[in-house]
Amino acid sequence: MKLQNLSIKRKLMLITMLTSTVALLLFSASFLFYDLISFRHFLSQDLATQAEIIGYNSAAAMAFKDEAAASVTLTALKAKEDITAAILYTPDGKAFTRYVRANLVDPSLNGNQPRFEGIRFRDSHLEVVHAVSLNGEPVGTLFLQSDMSQWYSRAKRYAIFLLVFMLGSDLLALLIASKLQTLISGPILRLEDTMHMVSAQKNYEVRALKFYDDEIGRLIDGFNTMLSEIQQGDSALQSANDALKAQTLELESEILQRKQAQDELLSAKRTAEDASRAKSSFLANMSHELRTPLNAIIGYSEMIEEEIQDTGKFENVQDVKKIQSAGKHLLSLINDVLDLSKIEAGKMGLHLESFDVAQMVQEMVSTFQPTITKNSNTLQVNLAQDLGLMRADVTKVRQILFNLMSNACKFTNNGTVSLDVQRTTKGDREWLKFQVKDTGIGISAEQQKNLFKEFVQADASISRKYGGTGLGLAISYRFAQLMGGHFTAESEPGKGSTFTVHLPSKVSADVVEAVKAKENNGPLAEAPKPATQADTILVIDDDPAVRDLMFRHLVKSGFHVVVAADGEEGLKIAKRIQPRIITLDVLMPGIDGWEVLRRIKADPELAETPVIMVTIVDNEIMGLNLGSSNYVMKPVDRTLLTDLIEKHRKARPSSSSDVPVAV
Repeated sequence: MKLQNLSIKRKLMLITMLTSTVALLLFSASFLFYDLISFRHFLSQDLATQAEIIGYNSAAAMAFKDEAAASVTLTALKAKEDITAAILYTPDGKAFTRYVRANLVDPSLNGNQPRFEGIRFRDSHLEVVHAVSLNGEPVGTLFLQSDMSQWYSRAKRYAIFLLVFMLGSDLLALLIASKLQTLISGPILRLEDTMHMVSAQKNYEVRALKFYDDEIGRLIDGFNTMLSEIQQGDSALQSANDALKAQTLELESEILQRKQAQDELLSAKRTAEDASRAKSSFLANMSHELRTPLNAIIGYSEMIEEEIQDTGKFENVQDVKKIQSAGKHLLSLINDVLDLSKIEAGKMGLHLESFDVAQMVQEMVSTFQPTITKNSNTLQVNLAQDLGLMRADVTKVRQILFNLMSNACKFTNNGTVSLDVQRTTKGDREWLKFQVKDTGIGISAEQQKNLFKEFVQADASISRKYGGTGLGLAISYRFAQLMGGHFTAESEPGKGSTFTVHLPSKVSADVVEAVKAKENNGPLAEAPKPATQADTILVIDDDPAVRDLMFRHLVKSGFHVVVAADGEEGLKIAKRIQPRIITLDVLMPGIDGWEVLRRIKADPELAETPVIMVTIVDNEIMGLNLGSSNYVMKPVDRTLLTDLIEKHRKARPSSSSDVPVAV
């Protein structure tokens, strides 16, 4: 049983007994220790005195070499029961005569003279070495050894006495504690009985009796006061309960009405969720259906442009470029709508990687020059010296800046567009501040309220004059929020606008899986040179137009190309020809591209083959997790695809299988 669970009566008695016992134990131990130390000192002095007397009586016998007389002197020690041995040594340390108690065997007594002087305790014996002299001249040495029987006997006797004394004292303390503990436990136990009575009978008119004016008495006064307050509260509660019953009937009617309204709201919520899912499904399907023909339009138009330039008929190039521009503009709109849909559905992920901020800005600015010069604008780029690295989704950061710069250029004519980037510290976090300024038409305070709303522009006249869907700023705003950043906008009509976005230098994605980027995010290499050998590339895609475009483009770049129309056929061809690189679509009849990628990486013969996903499906994270080397979205940027293939071709040693194979 635990001490905490004992009754207060037993606790008081136990505490009293423990206190008394500990005090007596300390006193007895101290007394016994002091007495034994004193008696041990007494034994030492007594043995030293005996050694002095025997040495004095044996001095003459040793001086005259009278061994018999010396033996008689030592034999007299039989009267001392505690003396176990006595030995006289000559000045050269040899035994002259000795006395040893009968039946005593001690090998240490058979040697030469002990090498110490004075008194010492060894094992369970007390030993003394005393110099023997006659008329001041040393004639030998006396060794006396005594057991500690007297000391042990005294210790045992005192220990028994103190034990009996402690037991008697404990019994007396127990008797006294059992009588006196009622002074404390009695009122408390009676207070406990009163408490049980009140609890069982719910009778708050009962009062506890007070016996003393000590702390327990004040506790009883407090308990009685509490009962009085509970009694008053109980009466008030009864009155309130009666009033509550009357209100309950009214509330039941109101609850019924609210329940009906809640059912209607739930029904409306389910309808809205179904509509949202239908919208997301529609956007995804439309994205796929629109991107497929766009892939062919952009791809064939680029190929026609190259063929026209090869024939030297440059007057037709501009018409083809208009087709490309219209296709890419339509693709941009589709991408914006799809991104917005994914953000609203909570399916937009972050692809975190570390990149050089200054390098990323310079690359974006270099590709943005045609847009800058379109309206005769001037671009100013101010980069701080300490920008360093940033860990974020570089694609989304680049898209935010692209949208801000595009808006600045679109609404500015013969003006200045500036981009300022610097690293700042706020609290314990580091931030990167991107600021885009322009000297364009500006935005009124009323128009600024709709800046970051989807499909909303400042007003209808601006939409007619400058075009656009109103998605750029909305998507940029959502991307910044997704990465833990925030937007600010300052503008005045006729004086231009300033957009500032703050992004953490190290974006953390607690609910979005951050995947380490596998592609090279630095500047693209120079235009690929044709391979010196016909390296085999396997293209797996169910779209005939895509297969044709990929075949023609890669063959023109100096590669040997083998195509497959579905996953099963692609796996069989890959096993047979062992291609240098594989490009793989996701949406295919039969087994999809994800399953094909799993089987390739599970096959020891194909596991090391680089696989570049070329697809409409926007799920780069899954592709990289399954082992793809790169992920390219359709419509395909042919230059980017060629650079990636060339990079993997150089990184992977040539094999005998990389030769043209008929299929």
